[in-house]
Amino acid sequence: MPDSRTWRQARQDLADRLILEYAGAVPAGQVLAAVLRVERLLQGCQPDPLRRIALCEDLIRHRLLEHTAGRHLTPVAS
Repeated sequence: MPDSRTWRQARQDLADRLILEYAGAVPAGQVLAAVLRVERLLQGCQPDPLRRIALCEDLIRHRLLEHTAGRHLTPVAS
């Protein structure tokens, strides 16, 4: 199991990657909050840190895609 410093760095790297990827569509603070929230939720059900970070990334990407797609699917008044 990685030490806490390595784990924090992996979590920060994930947040940084997602912030850059979704820049302009989702505020950076919301992305960071999502990473922290999902990672905390997964601690109890996924003890393996490598699987937890991968699952965390999958869940957050899915959620961010829903969020950004919801903005683009808003009906336009005729």
